[in-house]
Amino acid sequence: MRKIKLLINCICALGVFLLIPWSASNAEVLAKKTTDRWMDVVILEGKLTKELLGLPVANMRAYAFIDGKLQPIRYQIDEMTADGDWILNEGKITNTEMGNGKLDTFDKIVFMINDTGDKASKDEWPSGATKGAEIEVIEPSSGEKGWCYLLYFASNPPARSNLPYYLRYDYKTEHQESEYLVEDFLITPDGLHTTYYVTHSVPESAGGNGKNFVDRLKVRFSAKLLFGGVALRVNEEQLKSNVIAYKIGPVRLYKRTEQYVKGPGGMKIGRAIADDVEYRNFSSIPMVIDVPFRLDKIASSVTIRFGTDNNKNASGGWIYNSENPQGCLVDGKMTDCERNWKPGFDDWRLITGPFGTFMTRTILPPGAEDKIKITLGLIDDVNYISKPESEPGTYGYLWQDWNIGAIPKGHYELFLEFFHIPNYNKGDEVKYVKYQDDPLKIRVGNLEAINITRLIPEIGKKYK
Repeated sequence: MRKIKLLINCICALGVFLLIPWSASNAEVLAKKTTDRWMDVVILEGKLTKELLGLPVANMRAYAFIDGKLQPIRYQIDEMTADGDWILNEGKITNTEMGNGKLDTFDKIVFMINDTGDKASKDEWPSGATKGAEIEVIEPSSGEKGWCYLLYFASNPPARSNLPYYLRYDYKTEHQESEYLVEDFLITPDGLHTTYYVTHSVPESAGGNGKNFVDRLKVRFSAKLLFGGVALRVNEEQLKSNVIAYKIGPVRLYKRTEQYVKGPGGMKIGRAIADDVEYRNFSSIPMVIDVPFRLDKIASSVTIRFGTDNNKNASGGWIYNSENPQGCLVDGKMTDCERNWKPGFDDWRLITGPFGTFMTRTILPPGAEDKIKITLGLIDDVNYISKPESEPGTYGYLWQDWNIGAIPKGHYELFLEFFHIPNYNKGDEVKYVKYQDDPLKIRVGNLEAINITRLIPEIGKKYK
């Protein structure tokens, strides 16, 4: 009997031991994730993951250690050419033949910071992972961190994350959406796929009401040539824009457009290539301006005006920018608030209301602000007509005028950025400015780099 009792006691003790929460989250977490930054996209060059260089990207998977286990996350590896251009695999002009399907030093690994997790032991790697890289993401100001793991499987790699892509895109309709935004872009009567948005709406779950509040993005170019003798005006429909290639992945969409003014006999005048990088709730548009000579040598004025005109659904909202933090009510009526809008160049600008929140930024190269004369103005007048437009009238149209006539000869790189801020509270814009102005640090082993928040590729010969 004593032996039986002793055996029973051992079994009970073993049962109690097994019931103790000895989960991997307690036993194998080497450090807890501390960063709570949400909107940052993390972009690192392949050269940081030296253990994986030269291996097929098709056999790689990304994971984060969450709730005590490695879980697959949304990520993508964007291949680049040796000359520094993107490999784009969809559209009319692709360059997939330039890729090799292997991770090179210049390729880009992309994921969202909110998908990082805790620091894990190598013992937690899934069976079959033969090589890998631990990617540590660090906030420079606070030191807060998160981790993820890019692993290589020599054969039979596991399934990717079954979560939907952060952003969905339909080329045929130029419609794209995520859980934070719904957008449509202008397709012209002659079938060109532009990057000029004509609708914006924000779902209720992200702080909107699901109604489109945008009339359109307006881009207007005007010049007085020969010292006033000839006037030239071009709007966003005359400034041709056509998506010629794109790549859509779980984290971001990359669209390449051909832009030009259609001249006599279909001639493409001033042809340029522009890229549009879209994420779940923001986009970044790198722009390159090559000035062969000072334009005021042939023109008395050269001005580009652009901004977002809204529709009546924006009525009741408010517009702010960094120079006018008091804001103005959007109601389709010009008041002293709009007439006294401070015209200085700003750091950010946004419109917010029951429809959601939409913020834009213009990032100039160092020193360019002194060379480009930029003024801002605000028109909020239901009777103000500025054709072409989708609906008559103007609601909260915050425009910028760029007087580029006196820009010296040179090569200029700048960025336009567009943000949909979910469930906005005043002051949240600081977090989005911080994303660019206080970039994350990335550490892989003994290698460290600054997060690549902005990148202008070298356009390949195929697109020139």
